[in-house]
Formats: sequence, structure tokens, C-alpha cells
Amino acid sequence: MTAASAYRYLGAALLGLTLLLAALGMVLHPGRGLDWAIYFDAYLGRLLWFSLYQAVLSAGLSVLLAWPFAWALAQRPFRGQWALAGFLNLAFVLPVLAVVLGVVALFGREGWLALPGSIYGLDGILIAHLAMNLPFAIRLLWDRLSQIPDHQLRLAQVLGLSPWQRLRRLEWPVLRAASGPVFVLEALLCFSSFTVILTLGGGPANTNLEVAVYQALKYDFDARAAALYAVIHGAVALTAIAALGRGNVLNMEAARLPVRSAGRPPKAVQWLAIVTLLVLLLAPYLALLGRALRDDWYWSARLLAALQTSLGIAVCSAVCAVVLALTRCIPVRGKDRSRWLNFGVLVIPAMVLTTGLFLLCLRLGWAKQATWPLIIWINALMAMPLIIQPLRARALAAHQQYQRLTRVLGLSTPTAVRLIYWPLLRPVVFWALALAAVLSLGDMGVAALVGQVDFITLPLLIYQSMGSYQMTLAAQLMMLLLVLCAALLLLAEWARGGRRA
Repeated sequence: MTAASAYRYLGAALLGLTLLLAALGMVLHPGRGLDWAIYFDAYLGRLLWFSLYQAVLSAGLSVLLAWPFAWALAQRPFRGQWALAGFLNLAFVLPVLAVVLGVVALFGREGWLALPGSIYGLDGILIAHLAMNLPFAIRLLWDRLSQIPDHQLRLAQVLGLSPWQRLRRLEWPVLRAASGPVFVLEALLCFSSFTVILTLGGGPANTNLEVAVYQALKYDFDARAAALYAVIHGAVALTAIAALGRGNVLNMEAARLPVRSAGRPPKAVQWLAIVTLLVLLLAPYLALLGRALRDDWYWSARLLAALQTSLGIAVCSAVCAVVLALTRCIPVRGKDRSRWLNFGVLVIPAMVLTTGLFLLCLRLGWAKQATWPLIIWINALMAMPLIIQPLRARALAAHQQYQRLTRVLGLSTPTAVRLIYWPLLRPVVFWALALAAVLSLGDMGVAALVGQVDFITLPLLIYQSMGSYQMTLAAQLMMLLLVLCAALLLLAEWARGGRRA
């Protein structure tokens, strides 16, 4: 076995061990709880129904609304489309709490566009999910439409097809084929939604399985109920992926938009789509900024501690995510049967893994000592699916180009990595570090579940401010978090080499 193969198997072993320990924690959970039959009641039925209902509704609305935008943007490549694509990616990776606070600032009782009813409930949940997932759906469908071969587009032009005929015969089949995997992926994300349901649910009637796990552990300390809800959650997610086909979901990777004469300005319909998108997606953040500027700025006494904790966790989880992703990027001969481990947190929701590992730590009496390692590791697992594809593409390209040269020169693995592969991988590695750090900075669910009473992060501090009705303070703290995330994302794009088509 070569050193490279050993590193790859080490990464697979760590991922597999995480799944095994999480399953072990579910089985060996502390506390007896109630009889199993008591948990299978009307409350569990309502939990499962609402979890599925809001996920299907949110994903369906996202895909339906993404169709016209993706179609308009794919009409032809245009000048500056790299910036719009980057903005859509940015909207997807920003902290969930920023979306929640923006929705409240825009549609809440004192918002710019106050709703007739309350923002807390199903309406608020759907709006927040649309704000988070619509950009992702548009980007994926836009990518798929942009991959229609040039010769097919030229043939449609030669045949004089009208826009309607081109849509019906050429674009709609591609859009329809891509919509199924996008729908399942977004439904899984909404099914596993924690922060949105916790903050905008408005009561027990609008609670999903992830929030029920949190409430069972934090408020009721019913480990048996938490384990049951987590197992059901994971089973539903696995069933949804199996029903569509695992490969379809795992292949929904955002490709780089092709550059076909991208120097032309946008068409009229593209301008309409761009302006509408910018208005829809920026409105919550502008309302959040307005709320933050409403009063004088003042900071919580716990801000420094929260900032230090958040930055420390972000740095450590980013390093773990990149190192783990790099071990999974090492080429393998033949079919890679462990590829699904690269997307483990998409297949098995993060809250399910967190619950199992936390229950195991409780069983062993390590709950307090394991707070930092658990949060760092779960955040790294959540970031890995989003950073592994660019890293893998660059690593495979470098391997194919220089494999023969390293063999002829007789370079050892460490020497080849230092002299050849690292200079090629370095820009993407720095980009992956920054993106993973942003994802960790904005996470609240894992820290809320496993954090002790004295444990505080910036998202938790924001959530506590919201809970005490200090909405202006929460908005001001969120603006600080967004500035940190924006600085890291700008650093990521700079490290990756500037503009991309």
C-alpha cells in the first residue's frame, strides 16, 4: 500500500468511524425514558407530517420559482455573469440567522412590508426557506441549461425555432431532468432545517424532527425520545435519496458556467431577471441593515468571548474540513465505492450525527470536555461536501498531468506534493479554508445542541438577543457576523485567483 492510499483510507476510516460512533450513541443512550410505545403517538405523527409538509412545499416553491429565472439567465452568456453566479453562491452560504433576521425585519410587525398576520409560523418558514434555497436552485438549473451543447443551439437557430419551440423541444427536457434532483436536494435541506424552524416556528404546531431532538435533549432531557426522533429523521432522508437514486443527488454539483462569447451585454429578459433577483434577494439584508442603524450601536458584555469562540471553532473546523477533503481527493484505481462518504452529511443529516455522538459522550461522562471537538468535527463534516468538488477537480487534473513526470524523476510522495502538487492546489485550498470557516461561523444548530450553559458563540449570542426581544442588538451583532463572513469570502475569491466565469 502506498502512502497516498494510506492517507485516503485514513480519511474513509474517520468518516466511517464517525457514523459508527453516532449509531452506537443511539443504541447506548443514557437514561431509560418512557416505554417505546408511548412515543408513537399523535405528537410524533404531527412532527413527521409537518417536517415533510414544509420541506416539500418549500422545495417545490423554490424549484417552480427558479424555472423562469434559470431559463432567462441561460438564454445566452453575458458580460459579468461570473458576478451574478458568485452572488447566488454567496446567498446560499451566508448564515441562516441572517436570513431569519432579515425576513423578520422585512415582513415582521414593524417591517417594511409587514404581513397582515404573524411572520412566526408556516408563512415565515416558507419565506425564509425561499430566501435561502431559491438562489441555489437557480444556480443549479442555470448551470444545467448552460451545458446544452453549442451544436444543438446552432441547429435550433438554423431551423428558425421560435423561443417557445426552443423551450419545448430543447430546454424543457433539460430543465425537467434537472428539477427532480434539485427538488430532492432542497427538500432534504428544508427537512433538516433547524435554525429557521426554531426561530420562526412560533410554537409546537410548527415543529420538525430536528427541533424536537433539540427540545428533547435540552428541555426534557429525554435521551430515548431524542434518539428515536433522530433515527426517524435519518431514515426518512435515506429513503428520499434511495427513491430518486443516490447518483442523481450526488451529481448535482455546480459546474463552472461556460464562456460562449461572454462579452455581450445581457438581453432584455436577462436584465429583467437580474434586477428582479437582486431586489428579491437583497431586500431582507437591506431591511436588516435598516434595523441595525435604527439606534446607537452598543455591544453585549459577552461579545468578546463569543467572538473568540466562534473564530477559534471556525479556524479549527476549516482546517479539519480541508485536510479531510484532501484525503478523499487522492485518486483511486477502479470504481470508488466509498464516494458516498464524501456527501455523508447530505445523506445523513448533521443533527442526527450530532445527536448520536452527543448521547455517546453523555454515556461516557465526556459531555463537557467534548463540546469543542464535537462542534469542530461536525462543522467540518458539514463543510466538506461543498468544498470537495473544486479540490478534487484540481487534484485529479494535476495527477493526470504530472503523474508520469514524478514517476520518471523518481520523486517520493512528500517531495512530489511539495514541489508539484501543492503549488497547483494552494489557491483552491485557501479558497476552501475560507468557505469552510464562513460555514462554521454561521452555524448555530450544533453549538445549541451540545454547548453547555457557559458556552457562547456569536450566532448563539444573536439568538439569545432575539429571545429577549432585543431585535436591534441582534441586528447589530448580525451585521458584525456578516462583515466577518464577507471578508472571508472576499479573501477566498482573491486566493482562488480573481474572477471566474
